[in-house]
Amino acid sequence: MNVTEIIHRYASLDPRSIDQTRVESLLDIGSSILFVLAVWSGPSIAAFKRLTEHLAILSTRPRLLVCDIDELPDEMRISLGHLHGVGETFWVHDGNILASLTDYKRDDWSEIVSRYCDHLLQKQS
Repeated sequence: MNVTEIIHRYASLDPRSIDQTRVESLLDIGSSILFVLAVWSGPSIAAFKRLTEHLAILSTRPRLLVCDIDELPDEMRISLGHLHGVGETFWVHDGNILASLTDYKRDDWSEIVSRYCDHLLQKQS
């Protein structure tokens, strides 16, 4: 499967609302949630599904950008640090990582996602 197929199969959001634009650096992202998807990783796909389920219930949410871990340019890999293919998620504003989440098994992950989304939306306004 590729990123587009995974988005269409597992996203709880309208797939057309999920951005797949290739980015060369964090500055290209603007203000968004960056989800690094490893199409070969069950935990990454499960994290994507869980994230989109949660985003779907929010009344307002930041833009979601999904990038294939295997197609990330070197500059992005350096900026994001060591990636394990588990659905690493970053809340990015103006080229800066405001927050990140790599553990979707945490008991409090939904509160963390909501808090990070609220923080990013405040930065946007």
